[in-house]
Parts: sequence; structure tokens; C-alpha cells
Amino acid sequence: MAGKELDFQIRSVVAGILQAQGIDLYEIEYKREPEGQVLRIFIDTPQGVDVDLCALATRAVKKYIDDESNLDYDFLEVSSPGIDRILKNDSDFARFQGERVLVKTAQPVEGKKKFAGILVNTDREALSIDIEGKLVQISRDAISIVRLHPEF
Repeated sequence: MAGKELDFQIRSVVAGILQAQGIDLYEIEYKREPEGQVLRIFIDTPQGVDVDLCALATRAVKKYIDDESNLDYDFLEVSSPGIDRILKNDSDFARFQGERVLVKTAQPVEGKKKFAGILVNTDREALSIDIEGKLVQISRDAISIVRLHPEF
């Protein structure tokens, strides 16, 4: 299956299967790696993801993937997007407001291309980030990636 067709068909069916289990589809990757063709399905819930949830999701989607999708894969992986997940849409920004994020921009903003701080607010035009007590506004058009950036 080609990229866009894979994305549309697989995403919509897998998302529906997972949603029936109370699980959100975060992302699907289908790519060749040195060990073979890998199909990765990243899942999420408001309560987080654990091994049991990954096993449930795997059982839920495997029959469709093996019998109906015509995908040829060597490895199927189902996992969480991780603690440093990429924030992709407005619901991600709303969910993780108050959390520490790392923002990277394509062009320098105030002389920098990386910003780490607390996500304070978002709207259609900008993200507001508290960086050590200073509120910084970054245009969403300037942003190349936003990910959670927990401190250890």
C-alpha cells in the first residue's frame, strides 16, 4: 500500500477499532528498518498507557491488520508516544497546558531557535511559554516542533 492510501485506510479503521476500546490512536509508522518492515502503532488515553493497555490494543487491531489490511510487516509494535511526545494539535496543547515543553522554531525568535519552559496558553496564532518567570509568545507559524520536556 502506498503512503497516503495507507494513512487514510489504516488510520481510520485502526482508530475506530481502538476507540471502541476507549483508546486513542496517536500515530502510525510503517517503515523499513535494518531488522525488517516495522508497523508501529502509538496509542494514548487520558490515564496514560501501560503494558496491559498495549496488549489489549494489539489484540484489538491485529486481526484487521493481518486479515484485511494487506500490510506486509515483520514486526508489530504498539506503545505509548512516550514522556517526551510531540504535541500535534489543539487538544494536545490543552491537555498538556501547565507542563514543561521544548519548542523548536525554523527561524530564530528573539535570537533563539529552542525554548524550554511551562506551556501557559495557546491560541490559533501563538503559544505562550513561561521561561523562568518570563512569558514568551511564539508564533505558531514559526514553530517546527513542540514536545513535552520533563525534568528529571
